Amino acid sequence: MFDLDIISKEFEKEIKDIKRDDKVLILTHVDSDGVSSGAILYKVLKSIGYINLDIIFPSKGENGYSEGVKNRIKEKKVDYLFILDLGSYKTNFDNVKKIILIDHHRPEGVPHDGVLFSSFPPPPYISTSYLTFLILKKMNLNPKDYIGLIGQVGDYGTEYDAPKIDELFKKYKKKEISYVSSLVNSARRVKYFDIETSLNYLIESENFSDLLVDSENKKRLIEYKEIVKNDIDKWKKTKPKFIKNVAIIEINSQNLIHPVIAQIWRNVLEKYIIICANFGYIEGKVSFSMRTSLNISLLDFLRNFLEPNIEEDLGFGHERATGGIVSIEKWNEFINKISNSNFEVTR
Repeated sequence: MFDLDIISKEFEKEIKDIKRDDKVLILTHVDSDGVSSGAILYKVLKSIGYINLDIIFPSKGENGYSEGVKNRIKEKKVDYLFILDLGSYKTNFDNVKKIILIDHHRPEGVPHDGVLFSSFPPPPYISTSYLTFLILKKMNLNPKDYIGLIGQVGDYGTEYDAPKIDELFKKYKKKEISYVSSLVNSARRVKYFDIETSLNYLIESENFSDLLVDSENKKRLIEYKEIVKNDIDKWKKTKPKFIKNVAIIEINSQNLIHPVIAQIWRNVLEKYIIICANFGYIEGKVSFSMRTSLNISLLDFLRNFLEPNIEEDLGFGHERATGGIVSIEKWNEFINKISNSNFEVTR
């Protein structure tokens, strides 16, 4: 059961030993929730005097726990590492005193020398950025509420209930929050993978109104949003192929639109597992997203056919939203296994 008082007190205990001149690194996910998580924590830590503070994120097609990310962290020789919205796994990060994770995905363990603060399982539906906001608010550290709300809306939309959210929607317009969240997300979806712009867009703001006025960051994000929209319009009518209760949509886009296409078809084919496979996002790979409206765990379904793999970002995420990035050979193997299996999906 979610208890904000307990979580906040434990979080405060974990960070009390961090000195203002310790090297602190934030590793965050790149979607609207992840970028908002990183921005809100970065701004608070900066405001209370942390002077050796940096923020990084996984590269395009890279999992936050991959060896490439671990090597970058090792090179930075950090004392404390915050991991935001990237899941939680049993693994090691060399030469880090303490790892503090804030997350809302199903945990797969906790890193060595790590402590996890999680809103899983729902309900309530609390994203990582909104959980970060709630914790910091409880500690009276004056986090930017609109940034937490931007990430919450990015993951869950405007209809799910969460603590304090009604009063925030009286303060901010849902339509404007949703629009800004989509701008932040566009930097991750566009082929240029320009996360620096989406991070700076939020970090440089002091009020929500700052995000609505013209700026170079906003202009660039609007351009990305238009590119992505046009590409979605191009591919969203691609006809699915069916294997039993699985609908497979194959596209070839340089942009990260396969999660959106899968979501669109999820709302059309409510009694199916939807898999959108993108053959153009990472050269020589198949990037795929799975969605469903069925009351089943896609994580469990996927793991019946493929072993979870950090380097492939395969088989992690949410119960009804997961995927991976695999070789074409492995993709074909996956489809053949589904075709030849005796699985049954309850409608």
